[in-house]
This record gives sequence, C-alpha cells and structure tokens, in this order.
Amino acid sequence: MKNHKLMPLWLTLFFPKKFNAITISKKTAWYRDQKTLDRQDVRIHEEIHMDQYERYTWIGFILLYSFYSIKYGYWNNPLEIEAREKTQETLDKIQGF
Repeated sequence: MKNHKLMPLWLTLFFPKKFNAITISKKTAWYRDQKTLDRQDVRIHEEIHMDQYERYTWIGFILLYSFYSIKYGYWNNPLEIEAREKTQETLDKIQGF
C-alpha cells in the first residue's frame, strides 16, 4: 500500500516553495498542502518515484537522484523525465486517449 500524506508542518518551513511534494520511500510521499495532495497528476508522479525507489533501493535512488540533479538540473534529471512521461501516459490511459 502506498501512502500519500501531508508533510509535517515544520518541514514546509524549509521545503522550497517551488516543489509541491517529495517522495521519501518506496511507499510514502509527502505533499505540501491538501490542494496538492488532491491532484491526481501529482500523486501519479510521486508514485513513479516510489517505483524508482523500489527499483534502485532507497540509498541507490537518493544517490542517483542527487547525482543527476547536480549534473543535469531538476528539469533534465532523467528520473524526473521518466516520472513526467509516465505520468502523462497514465493520465492519457485514464482519460481514454
């Protein structure tokens, strides 16, 4: 079972406002606020990251994500690209495209 929860309030004070959510394990993602938690596209995106955690292990994902973010930046991070593409594919299936 995958858990989608609001992030602890204290964390929102340190979490960059440009980010809506963070996946912290293969089973848990935290969301900045209820509006974000209610967004299907964001939940799907975070579930893709949960799958990546499972594929690479917790430490493997953290190291790979960090390396890619330093090398390519957030938008061009291959793990983010995969999450965006798979999110769109899933939404297209749900909407019947």
